[in-house]
Amino acid sequence: MQPNKKMIRLLRVALLGICSSIAVAPLVTQYAFAAKAAETQQLSAKVGKPLKQARELMDAKKWKEALAKTKEVAAIENKSPMEETIINEMLAYCMVNLKDYAGAVAVYEKMLAAGQFKKEEEPKRILNMSQIYFALKNYAKAAELGERYLKAVNNDLEVMHQVAQAYYLQNDFVRAEQATQRLIDTAQKQGKVADEDWLKLLMSSQHKQNKKPAVIATLEQLLSHYPNEQYWQDMFTYLLSGSSFSDRQNIIYLRLVKSTGYLQANEYVEMAELSLAVANPGDAKAVLEDGFNKGILGQGDSKERELKLLAMARTQAAEDLQLLPSIEKEAAAKPTGDALIKIGEAYLGHGQYEKAIAAFKGGLAKGGVKIQDEVNINIGIAYMALNKPQEAISAFKTVPSSSPLALMSRLWAIQAAKAK
Repeated sequence: MQPNKKMIRLLRVALLGICSSIAVAPLVTQYAFAAKAAETQQLSAKVGKPLKQARELMDAKKWKEALAKTKEVAAIENKSPMEETIINEMLAYCMVNLKDYAGAVAVYEKMLAAGQFKKEEEPKRILNMSQIYFALKNYAKAAELGERYLKAVNNDLEVMHQVAQAYYLQNDFVRAEQATQRLIDTAQKQGKVADEDWLKLLMSSQHKQNKKPAVIATLEQLLSHYPNEQYWQDMFTYLLSGSSFSDRQNIIYLRLVKSTGYLQANEYVEMAELSLAVANPGDAKAVLEDGFNKGILGQGDSKERELKLLAMARTQAAEDLQLLPSIEKEAAAKPTGDALIKIGEAYLGHGQYEKAIAAFKGGLAKGGVKIQDEVNINIGIAYMALNKPQEAISAFKTVPSSSPLALMSRLWAIQAAKAK
């Protein structure tokens, strides 16, 4: 299955919606301000009396009647700036309670343009407008006002997330990626781990731009902090896409899948057969026994075949163990390290991890080894089995970024980090 098709499931980003009943807490504060101002400020007789009637209707929660009365007051000519401000606050408050959010935000736009918000309160009012526009699915205005708010309050993670979503919902994936990365960078500066939804939004924005390396890098972050089967399966798809692994490299890959707990029955058998093919019966024996112990193998029509394969692996593994010491001496006497590397693979398969590490390092020290990246990954695997995660990570990190096994080594490092 191609990654682009398989990723569709993962990249259905659950964008946060703002419910239709928008929180009115900021508006309550503003209405309280308007009510207090109406009591303390000198209002003209033509405005004061009907405005009081409107307030009484609002206190009684008769929103339609209150709105109608406030509109009557709004129609009065020659009002003072203070009166205009109070009336607009009351109009917006009535509209919110009537769920006329479009009407409320239109009043806010008028107030913002007229400079009717207090300077210290303006950022919060702009934020409230952005949230209303988001709920109304006017994502362009939501993003515009969200950015304006962030210029005043530049570390608000929740608003940064909403702005990134607003860009995404406009299909502006470039800005969505930039805004989400800004969010993640800001959180990291605050000592916080990126939220899973942020990473999913970032990855989806990158996927929409066909930025495969960026998608993989973000998926690595998801695996580091929020590992699950779907993330691993999608990563395995990317790992295998366009690859041409050798048998030994495929064994390393299958070991990785096994370490995640997602190795399937056919993959257990495949790993065993590959191990026998490269003369590593200890590895074949170990993986088959693990499959049987977990109840993954030995089921259904394939049981007899799998039992025969296990018997063959056990016989060959026993013979291999008897021969290993003498073969190791011969390998140590050779001028290059290839023979010792094979000894290390055998010890790794038999679960003799300290001997495996010694043989691998001895082989590398001799030189002439063409598969150094494979060897370093195997050294890391052996350290993991010895419960030495830091040494394992160090081994995995020796694989250069230019290597065909670079992604494989980074994924192994992610697994090792979980054991720290």
